[in-house]
Amino acid sequence: MQYGYQCEDCEVAVFPTTTRSELQWLKDRVHVAREVAKHSANGLDTWIMDGLGFLDEHTGHSIVVVSRRSGR
Repeated sequence: MQYGYQCEDCEVAVFPTTTRSELQWLKDRVHVAREVAKHSANGLDTWIMDGLGFLDEHTGHSIVVVSRRSGR
């Protein structure tokens, strides 16, 4: 099972390689992750950067954490 974000307004989804709980954590604390990203010399895990990019593109939209079967 893969987990990701879906924008209910645009009907676009992204599935970073991580767990459902980490995606929910990032969604709930996006402001903290953005601040860490500004001050991180080595960068963040890819899933965090992918998630932040998606959340930034859909700021103000209704975003939900979704699942899909692996292999798609």
